[in-house]
Amino acid sequence: MELSIRYMTEKDLPAILQMALQEGWKSDLIEFRMFIEFNPLGCFVCTNARQVIGAITTFCHNKSAWIGNFIVAEKYRGQGIGKKLFLRAIEYLDKKKKKQIYLNAAYKAKGLYAKFGFADVISVNRWQGKAVKSMQDVCRLQKSIPDILSFIKLDSFLWKDERFSLISQLSFLRHVRSSIRSQGILMYGYIGNITTIGPWEFRGDNKNAAEELFVSAFSNIQAKSKIALDVPAVNKEAERILAKYNFRIVGSTIFMCRGKLPKIHFNEIFSFATMGSMG
Repeated sequence: MELSIRYMTEKDLPAILQMALQEGWKSDLIEFRMFIEFNPLGCFVCTNARQVIGAITTFCHNKSAWIGNFIVAEKYRGQGIGKKLFLRAIEYLDKKKKKQIYLNAAYKAKGLYAKFGFADVISVNRWQGKAVKSMQDVCRLQKSIPDILSFIKLDSFLWKDERFSLISQLSFLRHVRSSIRSQGILMYGYIGNITTIGPWEFRGDNKNAAEELFVSAFSNIQAKSKIALDVPAVNKEAERILAKYNFRIVGSTIFMCRGKLPKIHFNEIFSFATMGSMG
């Protein structure tokens, strides 16, 4: 094989998206373009005679970074290609001197990541459900102009890192809902026929407000539309809300960290920002 690892380009995205869709991922071209735009030297593909057969992306914040969209075409698995791609990403992030590197791992891939110093932190559950009319009726949330700087401040407190690029870019690409006094943030967008929720974050003891923030998203979502989100398993309030509206767990991953884990407020992180890609 004529294997080569190089930087990811716009021309590679259709082939990468095709691999992702074959795996059942919730991905779209906009997400991949965002990776390239904000971190062009941290996104890589593996090619065989110019055919894209693997990919991996990274996204850097102030102190930390994420690895996501790590995939190798099924035909080429078991040949060490994934390990080479992963090593390339780790080498890049080590040069950036990030204190923590995060990823969401499939259970069968934990062994590979552990060899590179990643440790298990928590389980992350993929919840799925449908929008129903009763959700729209419950919502009494006061409409307000989104305050992105307050959202960034909230997100920074919960994650113990400043993630300006991520939150500001998602706020441009997604619909935004906020709670009074900016205690909460929720964004949602569309990938094909699926509505994805994230980030969904809420700080405070007002459980009703956290729930209203969730159901407020459905004022513009067609009834019976499919909805998906990734939720830290330790957040029992998110679990209660989702179960109340007949959402169910359809899959799980392991959130892993390389480096000293800060005191992240997982009990106030109701849904990660994207479907397993950037926290």
